[in-house]
Amino acid sequence: MKKNPIGQTLAGWLMTGCLLVTPAYAVADTSDSPIAAGEIQNDQKTRISGTVTDNQTGEPLIGVSISIVRNGKVDDGVITDIDGNFSIQASGNDYEVQISYIGYQMHVLKPGRDKLDNVHVRLREESNSLNDVVVTGFFNKNKNSFTGSVTQINGADLKQVSGVNIVSAIAALTPGMAMVQNTAQGSNPNHVPELVLRGMTSFSNSGQDVNQPTIILDGTEITMQDLYDLDINEVETINVLKDASATALYGSKAANGVIVITRKPLAESTLRVQYNFTGNLQTPILSDYDVLNAADKLRYEQMAGLYDAGGNIEEQYKLDELYNQRYKAVMAGQNSDWLSQPARTSFSHDHSLRVYGGAQNLRYELTGRFADTKGVMKEDYRKRYNLGFKLDYFINNAIQISNRTTYAEIKAQNTPYGTFAEYVLMNPYERMYNEDGTPNTDLAWDLDNPLYEASLGSYSRNGTNTFTNVTDFRWDINSQFRVTGHFNITSETGWSDIFVSPKSRTFKHETDLTKKGSSTQIDSKSTSYNGNIVATFNKFFEDESLVSANAGWEINHSELSSKTMQALGFFNDQNSYIGNAAGYPTNSKPYGDLAESSDVGVFVTGNYSWRNRYFADATWRVTGSSQFGANNRYGHFWSGGVGWNILNEPFMKNIKKHFDLFKVRASAGYTGKVSFSPFQAMTMYQYSNEYEYKNGIGAIPLTIGNVDLAWERTMNYNVGLDFSMFNKRLNIVVDAYIRNTTDLLLDKAKAPSTGVTTATSNLGEMQNKGVEIQVDGYIFRNSEFSWKLGTMGYFNRNKITKINKALEEINKENQENAGTSLAPLPQYAEGESTTALKLVRSAGIDPATGKEVYIKRDGTLTFDYDPTDRVLIGDTEPKYTGTFNTHVYWKGFSLYALFNFRLGAWIYNTTRITKVEGSDPMQNADQRVFDDRWKQPGDIAFYKNIADSSRPNQTDRFAEEENTLTLGTLNLSYEFPEKLYKPLHLRNLRAGINFTDILRLSSVKIERGTSYLYSQGFEINVSATF
Repeated sequence: MKKNPIGQTLAGWLMTGCLLVTPAYAVADTSDSPIAAGEIQNDQKTRISGTVTDNQTGEPLIGVSISIVRNGKVDDGVITDIDGNFSIQASGNDYEVQISYIGYQMHVLKPGRDKLDNVHVRLREESNSLNDVVVTGFFNKNKNSFTGSVTQINGADLKQVSGVNIVSAIAALTPGMAMVQNTAQGSNPNHVPELVLRGMTSFSNSGQDVNQPTIILDGTEITMQDLYDLDINEVETINVLKDASATALYGSKAANGVIVITRKPLAESTLRVQYNFTGNLQTPILSDYDVLNAADKLRYEQMAGLYDAGGNIEEQYKLDELYNQRYKAVMAGQNSDWLSQPARTSFSHDHSLRVYGGAQNLRYELTGRFADTKGVMKEDYRKRYNLGFKLDYFINNAIQISNRTTYAEIKAQNTPYGTFAEYVLMNPYERMYNEDGTPNTDLAWDLDNPLYEASLGSYSRNGTNTFTNVTDFRWDINSQFRVTGHFNITSETGWSDIFVSPKSRTFKHETDLTKKGSSTQIDSKSTSYNGNIVATFNKFFEDESLVSANAGWEINHSELSSKTMQALGFFNDQNSYIGNAAGYPTNSKPYGDLAESSDVGVFVTGNYSWRNRYFADATWRVTGSSQFGANNRYGHFWSGGVGWNILNEPFMKNIKKHFDLFKVRASAGYTGKVSFSPFQAMTMYQYSNEYEYKNGIGAIPLTIGNVDLAWERTMNYNVGLDFSMFNKRLNIVVDAYIRNTTDLLLDKAKAPSTGVTTATSNLGEMQNKGVEIQVDGYIFRNSEFSWKLGTMGYFNRNKITKINKALEEINKENQENAGTSLAPLPQYAEGESTTALKLVRSAGIDPATGKEVYIKRDGTLTFDYDPTDRVLIGDTEPKYTGTFNTHVYWKGFSLYALFNFRLGAWIYNTTRITKVEGSDPMQNADQRVFDDRWKQPGDIAFYKNIADSSRPNQTDRFAEEENTLTLGTLNLSYEFPEKLYKPLHLRNLRAGINFTDILRLSSVKIERGTSYLYSQGFEINVSATF
């Protein structure tokens, strides 16, 4: 974990003061000496001198211990000065020089083996699951006395997994954290992913992402899109807070966990310039698709009966002529590669620049970034522009004032080539283009050519502009009292512009020219601010007990408004400005949305530690929110935790030297959630000129307010073990948890007489329970070579503990609409998971008739499909998810590999019901379309007759248990030695290559990336400090 340079500097000067009065050590003296370095003097002493820097950044480290050790005892020592320099003398050659610093691996020099004069030592950070400080977002806590569950990640770990994608890196490195699988969107750079920690605790409501963790960046809450677009090079550490003891400080925002991100702090130094470059080359993954070639597709059409007129001789002659025409084209080599048309090999580049420096009382930082990300489907992009400035001011080492101002701009364009699924359907015996180069629109079976749509002037673009200003202060009143404050204001404007060409096939049945072509424009504006003040007290007593207490106050306010305008009728693609439109859609008008909310909270927290052996902490918070009615405006949240460091017990005395940490902990507490849009506690009306009265127009209700609406609350229980031994060569963290959520917020059906169909109410209960484990250890470790292995994983079991009428209504509606949905719609039941897969059981294809035989709930067989016969087949969430990794370091070279696995997830194979048995013979199909087909009475087959193109009913015949293994990351990097980068006037130089998504093995063959392709490739990373 990287340390706070401010704290390191102060610690260095404190150590300097202490060492001045301690005979064994002295501050490093780097002044010129009449005796040359390494020269043997009259007293046979050798001078040992050099500089110590951080291996990653090249920054000098202040206060590093340089010890002369003989026979296991310290003979003499110094510490490095403000520039990281040191000088010391030693006699004889029966010693070793130990260079050590908190949070870094020790480096050892030996006379006769290593150079001792003017050496450059680059210390590497300790990277393991046990760090020293937990960052909560309000204040820091000591990890040894912390009773909560937390995963800590440093910036270097993130960049080993990905050079740019911070969201996927967090998911890969956090036990219990899952990135929601969206197989349709693939690697779309404009799709913002979702994260879920320890299972789903709410039902999606009004399109909100109600299960995502709260994200805090340097004390300010940000969105998932902000995290997705964050420059990974700015990140110092990430703390993922999981249980109530860790998250209760956030009260109503804590039910889904909290991700706390800390950016790199400023250190006292001369002017430094750091440049980071990432170049990313990606190629589309087409191996998920195994479609028919031209000859096989024509054979499939013939077997499916497309060229059989059923006895009509005249029609049969036409079909025979059509078949022969296509057959000749296939024999002549016609075999169009439709799949490659919307795809491309893309190159993206990301540049970030950091200029920083300053003296002891004033430090500064200027940052800039430009990133141009292109996906593997043609003509899309996501461009990021960032500019920031930070200033830190210190007064008498007691007061610190910081201000950071940032501007961020995002510009994005979606591919005009449509969804990839459209190209999968195209017949390979068709020409894609005419002889003049224009897209062929005369396709068989009246199919639309997606390349024609791509050739038009249609587009879909969007963007945001964000301005943020953050001010922080810290006042160390004395050694026991401290006050900190934080204030942030953010202003953001967003826009979206979607244009559909009048020549688009969307309007092929429209005869009115004034209704061809459409434009949709959305403009949004938001303003938010938040602030907090926290007072901290720490006191160490004579009985070796430590008491810490914090009290704080917080306020948050946000406003969001948006307006949408639609227009129809455009003459051509060049005149796409909305002012050129002929009119507006029928029964449509410009509309908008407005949302405003505020909340305020106070909290107190206390921590007690006795002899670093027994620990206890407690938190209590009250939050008031404007989104609730007067009856339940304030929510009370609390947590309590205890810990026991067994290592410090007297009975561990004889074996203590082998252990670094052996702690058990337990916690419990209530956290909450606001998972609905504003104004649900109020009855809102909309005026309409359809209701005219004598004295004006009437209004109809938009919502029926629920003044008794209450907070969603989650009761958390967590027990954990932190274990480390052999100088942190082996580290183990295990957590087990239960999370009970009550007062689930759902839309409840209302009587038609109210004027609305639904209203938000507290309904239902849910439980999640699971186990997380993280293990890492060094097989071998010294200053030049190390080999580390690690694994982490988790399982989570979700179930509904109380069902309600609202869920029963959803079940009824889903059952009625089962035939219209490709994948099974959920059926909720008490004692079952929210992600349960329920299907009618199948007895297979009847050999006599070729029809499917269904198994009813009572076990009887029938040919009649009844969706009420559905039973539980499995769960779409995996039974176990995890990673394992290996990291090898040797003389500046670093090799890191990360494997991901998911075991026991049940899926409904939609490829087999749309491209195999249920395929449309007029469109292309999967190669398996010919396999195991019923043809005549007596055949035992898995699939129905190939001539039957009806979509199969939803049965367990198409359910499969999936196990996957992926080599997600293979990273090779090199820290250049000083002799190579110093002539270039550099302080540090690092380069690497990171291969992503190299290998994927799955027990199920299914098409992925149906809307947007998946990709694989490599990143080239270069980091240089001047």
